[in-house]
Amino acid sequence: MTQLITVLLLSCAAPAAAQVQVSTHALTVEQAYKPVNMRDPLVASTVYGDQKGTGENRKAAGQAVEKGTFSVYALKLTGIMEDSRGREALLRDAAGAVYTLKAGRLTDSKKKTVPGVSGVVKGKQVTLMTEDKKVLHLNLRENE
Repeated sequence: MTQLITVLLLSCAAPAAAQVQVSTHALTVEQAYKPVNMRDPLVASTVYGDQKGTGENRKAAGQAVEKGTFSVYALKLTGIMEDSRGREALLRDAAGAVYTLKAGRLTDSKKKTVPGVSGVVKGKQVTLMTEDKKVLHLNLRENE
């Protein structure tokens, strides 16, 4: 009978708490996410880590503003983004150079302001104005 009581007492007793040992410490966000490259994701790139994009795009962007052959009529509206600071539009010319319209100013891929051009982003439409008072309206997804 004492054996039966001992067996019952042992089976009813709570199991010992399991001991868990952590072999590594918890990581912070900064430690867990370390991007290898902090390049701009909107700049075209064909080579890992390339900040300039393809050679053709780089040449086209530099020549368009420097030589004065830039024309707002060659631009196509690629996309519109919005964040807490406002809206900005991405435009591309026939040569593939990328331009950004932000806060009323049009800038090239090197963040240099294109002289004589200003603009406004409204909804899915961009309005560009030149110094000689010419106005161009571009709609998003107009050619699809």
